[in-house]
Amino acid sequence: MTAAPLMPDSTHPCRRRKSYTFFWCSLGVYAEALLFLLSHLSDACELPRPFEAMELKGTPKLFYAVGEKIEYKCKKGYLYLSPYLMIATCEPNHTWVPISDAGCIKVQCTMLQDPSFGKVYYIDGSFSWGARAKFTCMEGYYVVGMSVLHCVLKGDDEAYWNGYPPHCEKIYCLPPPKIKNGTHTLTDINVFKYHEAVSYSCDPTPGPDKFSLVGTSMIFCAGHNTWSNSPPECKVVKCPNPVLQNGRLISGAGEIFSYQSTVMFECLQGFYMEGSSMVICSANNSWEPSIPKCLKVTFY
Repeated sequence: MTAAPLMPDSTHPCRRRKSYTFFWCSLGVYAEALLFLLSHLSDACELPRPFEAMELKGTPKLFYAVGEKIEYKCKKGYLYLSPYLMIATCEPNHTWVPISDAGCIKVQCTMLQDPSFGKVYYIDGSFSWGARAKFTCMEGYYVVGMSVLHCVLKGDDEAYWNGYPPHCEKIYCLPPPKIKNGTHTLTDINVFKYHEAVSYSCDPTPGPDKFSLVGTSMIFCAGHNTWSNSPPECKVVKCPNPVLQNGRLISGAGEIFSYQSTVMFECLQGFYMEGSSMVICSANNSWEPSIPKCLKVTFY
């Protein structure tokens, strides 16, 4: 026996599909459902904000009923610190109590010791994973090894430094470079202490053109096998006779113009100077700046 099909109740307004009554009736049903939903949501808690150190267990929901509890766990790289609670409850005022990630602390590396004749500084203010430790030495000593170590996370709850701590050793220098046509003091020493200095000088020449010392005459041991400057050169430097048309030398006149010889000029009456009135003989056998010009004064 076949059951008779259920026929829509034609007396109900929402069954009159060929009229506008159906539309308004349906809208009313949706409105009632929405009001029902809002009345329940107004008495609920939203999902708490994310935390740096902990995360929610299980699948999160958009809304939680009053009295409903949620449970957290520490994220990777963090350890649980008792007696902090990892459970929060949705209160009637729509807040979670208690709610804090203070119970999860960042995994730390072992605290490093100051090296002899040196110090260790934690650049980021801590020695937890992600932090950096910088080693420095007292003056007269230098770092042997890695000067900066990084605290690296291992697995979920371990951390280690990415290298061995360095140590500090005294600064010494090998003898400074020898130079052609010259020498330096303390040639009998094989190892130089920190800040120990030598002075360079040029050899004499048999002819009239003497060697000039070009560069710094004194250098000192400034770091491990590092001298404060490059050694100087000993070479003959001769600049051409400085001639200024429509002008004259007022100081520095001579027959030979060697390294760092200085001369000054002035122009004759009726002429004005273009350029520098003072020039110096440079290491490349030329005057610097270039010799000036004396130009005739023109009246318009």
